[in-house]
Amino acid sequence: MNKHHPHQPSNDKRGGRAGVYVLAGAVAVLAGAGVLALAGPAEPAGAAAPLAAAPTAPAAAPPRAGLAATQALSPFAAPDAAAPARQEAQAGVESAQALALRKATLAVYEKMEMPADFVPVSAAGSTDNAPFARIQLAEFSSGQRAIDLLGADLAPVASWYGMTTQALSQLLLTDPSVHLDRKGRIVHIDEGSGATAAGAIAGATATGTTTATPFPLDQTFKLHTRPDSTRVLFLDFNGQGNYPAFSLDGVPATFSDAERLLIQKVWQRVAEDYAAFDVDVTTEAPAVTLGKIGATVLITPQSSGAGGYAYLNSFAKFAANAAPAFCFPNNLANSEKPIGECVAHEAGHTLGLQHQGSAAGAYYGGQGDGVTGWAPIMGVSYYKNLTQWSKGEYSGANNKEDAYAVMARQGLKPRADDHGNTLATATALLGKSANGLSNLSAAGVIEAPGDTDMFSFVAGAGALNLKATAAALGANVDIALQLFDASGKLLASANPTAELNASLSVNLAQAGTYYLSVKGAGYGEPLKTGYSNYGSIGQYSIAGTAALVVFAPPVAAPKASVSAGKAALAVSFSGAASTASGAQIASYQWSFGDGTAGASGVNASHSYTKVGTFEAVLKVTDSRGQSASKGMNIVVTAK
Repeated sequence: MNKHHPHQPSNDKRGGRAGVYVLAGAVAVLAGAGVLALAGPAEPAGAAAPLAAAPTAPAAAPPRAGLAATQALSPFAAPDAAAPARQEAQAGVESAQALALRKATLAVYEKMEMPADFVPVSAAGSTDNAPFARIQLAEFSSGQRAIDLLGADLAPVASWYGMTTQALSQLLLTDPSVHLDRKGRIVHIDEGSGATAAGAIAGATATGTTTATPFPLDQTFKLHTRPDSTRVLFLDFNGQGNYPAFSLDGVPATFSDAERLLIQKVWQRVAEDYAAFDVDVTTEAPAVTLGKIGATVLITPQSSGAGGYAYLNSFAKFAANAAPAFCFPNNLANSEKPIGECVAHEAGHTLGLQHQGSAAGAYYGGQGDGVTGWAPIMGVSYYKNLTQWSKGEYSGANNKEDAYAVMARQGLKPRADDHGNTLATATALLGKSANGLSNLSAAGVIEAPGDTDMFSFVAGAGALNLKATAAALGANVDIALQLFDASGKLLASANPTAELNASLSVNLAQAGTYYLSVKGAGYGEPLKTGYSNYGSIGQYSIAGTAALVVFAPPVAAPKASVSAGKAALAVSFSGAASTASGAQIASYQWSFGDGTAGASGVNASHSYTKVGTFEAVLKVTDSRGQSASKGMNIVVTAK
């Protein structure tokens, strides 16, 4: 095992070939500008070892959001222990004990602080004319204390983040995670309180948590979704400065096989959350950062009770060694699902997204159960299987912002549509003949709500079986399928209520061309236990079989302007009379029989200079790959 070198893990050659692994179709991104946000509830610091799956989630999952609005929460100590000291301070009577606690807490916060010249991106996507250079607050702060310290700078800071002064004041007073650093930049610092491996794994029921290694272990730090993208989301497990590398066994100098496996699965989950966007989700720091926009999320052990944090709107000019977002795996049960959810959540803050909660708390814990149990990524998503981007369509939602629009303003755009959405623009789903059947396969990404991916294929009369499967880990898309004939008539559809995958089994009455559409679907009632199709975006794969179609081969029909004559005999050939049943002639190849070079194209000309009888042959190949040939004699006599 190799030593941990920050941003240099790719030197490891053990157990496989060198190279870059790219997750087909995956996309992701962040766009943020200055709010430090810790992921939702995390495991108390004592639960650091990996745990086995348990049958049920813990009863109390949501984070503590009901504390007094003016209390400055610490993610590093139980709120109840610090409450008396905070209450004394609020009453204007600060004991020596309270003063010492407050100073210790502030000292911890200040270690999180980004450099003074860091400028979060504005709500409009700019870093020009920011107000932060002139601001120097006495301390990290939250609630009314933060409002008081900002004073006259409340309005320009609020405007920078796209808020009114009233909206920023309300955010500071109602969301206990929201803080200001000493430059007035917004920072979410969220207490950890309950992300157990048992509960998180119980929530992940769609495909299960397996022990199989998705990729060769030596490629763990070479994983990419879109390596050519100018947008980067770097998942850094290697440590930075005083922050140690990720470790399950307490030996941060090396990565064990178990650690590499967990890293791969965390990456898979985050890659799926950002699959619909033009961003490279990677475990390898970019060798060239010029022109790159993005953010680093540092996954590092931490002695505090925090789950993670992130500067809002910090998705900006990329610098691998200046992480604006952190996740603390030892406070996330060292389990793939909570860590993956934390990374996606914190990256969302860097892209400008705020928490999604309700009147009951700053984080919404979701609704429904089983495979279709749902939660918003920007709420607390540890305990539900299906986690998606949301615009607050559930009952009592306190944040109805369009997540895609916010992230787009911060620089995260959807990826280009990979498949057409009509019969005319359908992608050909080519079959391979095996075991007497046509074996069909394809893959794609639903890039936006309402996106339709259309595929065409040829099938014989008989049984047709197709299945569309969502991502293996952390699937975001609930799949709906429709089958059409060549005229566009709907023949069958599938959108199971209790699973994310969808299957079609149909007996086709006749051979012909058919069309399959793939969409992201909703389920049930969003105001109760369901969700709309807003967040049903992400990766899928298609596999299935159809009856083979036996097509007649094409017919080659060569013609010549003359079939006999004296040397040198000039002959013009035409293959225009050749035909292909239900297809097109894709190529024409001519050989002239006299040892000279042949020709291609529907028409050809040749001069015979030798005396003799020569067979000119036309070979035609149709659009299905079938070929046929036919010859004709050319007789050449002496002058």
